Amino acid sequence: MNNKTQNITLLGILTSIIIIMTAVPGIGFIPIGLVNATIIHVPVIILAIVKGPKMGAIIGLIFGLSSMANAFLRPTPASFLFMNPIIAIGPRVLIGIFSGYSFIFIKKLLKNDSISAGLAAGIGSMTNTAGVLGLIYIIYAQRYLEVTNRAGQNAFNVLLGIAGGQGIIEMLVCIAIVIPVATILLKLDKRGIL
Repeated sequence: MNNKTQNITLLGILTSIIIIMTAVPGIGFIPIGLVNATIIHVPVIILAIVKGPKMGAIIGLIFGLSSMANAFLRPTPASFLFMNPIIAIGPRVLIGIFSGYSFIFIKKLLKNDSISAGLAAGIGSMTNTAGVLGLIYIIYAQRYLEVTNRAGQNAFNVLLGIAGGQGIIEMLVCIAIVIPVATILLKLDKRGIL
């Protein structure tokens, strides 16, 4: 199998995982109150680490589109946030780009796949958190406070609290999954199997 075919195959497998995580309630979007925590960024980060930032950006786009679809198909009071393609898609494409380039850069410094993958996973996860919450703050701060019954509170502090709580949990889960999976896939890729 040539490299292009292998890349398309891996993209297809991880896209299928994203679709399953989106379609099956509670797997990819885990309900927490009025919003959903997500671990769907994990396949994006894995592909970006194994096949580079370009492939990461492509699957990030797929993640963003699945996020929009989820907002329309299973709406919550805060789903309007992810009906906006700027919030649903933009940060998700950046996950792939930042994770891929972070891995390349860190790997050159550390010469260790596992540690580099873990750090790149953390960067990718925080890219998602900072990108989504930052755009919510810029575009919908007051409306977000109203639909989450926090009217009168400081939007920056509320979103910072989410980043510090939910965002860190998402990042740690992401790192725990990405390190072993990406390390194995990188070994397979080096052998030309992937």
